[in-house]
Amino acid sequence: VTEHQCVQRVDRLYSAASPSLRGGAEREALLGAGAGRARAACMFFHIPIERELLLHPRLLGPHVTEHLKEKLLATVEGSCSGRHGYIISVTEIVSQTKGQIREGTGITSFTMKFNAIVFRPFKGEVLDATVTKVNKMGFFAEVGPLPVFVSKHAIPADMTFDQNSNPASYVSQVTDEQPVRIKPESEVRLRIVGTHFDANEIRAIGTIRDDYLGVVQ
Repeated sequence: VTEHQCVQRVDRLYSAASPSLRGGAEREALLGAGAGRARAACMFFHIPIERELLLHPRLLGPHVTEHLKEKLLATVEGSCSGRHGYIISVTEIVSQTKGQIREGTGITSFTMKFNAIVFRPFKGEVLDATVTKVNKMGFFAEVGPLPVFVSKHAIPADMTFDQNSNPASYVSQVTDEQPVRIKPESEVRLRIVGTHFDANEIRAIGTIRDDYLGVVQ
């Protein structure tokens, strides 16, 4: 999947969404999170998801559907699960069950079925990331919501840690030109070599020790 195809896929998904669920800001945030940056494959998928929502008795009434929609968007958008990945945006609410009142509390549970765009990384993908922290063990970077750690062993041998620089950075002086530095806010191209999925979090390990990887000039 090429970068252009990824962007087209996101545009089609947002065009298909109902006006109440789509918006330019959401699309820009999605593309900024990495859809336009994927090189090896597109990490964004349009999938059906099912969630249980609980409503307080005071919210029951003629506007219960609106309350459920508001709570669904507030609860799931921006959240993460090891099963689906990061939920970027809800594109369509497919159905909702009849509410079931929990005995003794009055709280009512509803099962919501919806379609959403999710962000899920895979081993081997090449991505552009923004460096957030550098230390002698390596550096941390972010690909949208995904944190990635690159060990010093996955950094080219010609780059050394410069603890005297401010901020700390990895620097390479293999040319007579301006030294190449990896520091906070640097843009780097990396390859995902491993992922770890928790119940509510995804973490990744990357490398820039390969051809065409490293600081994006």
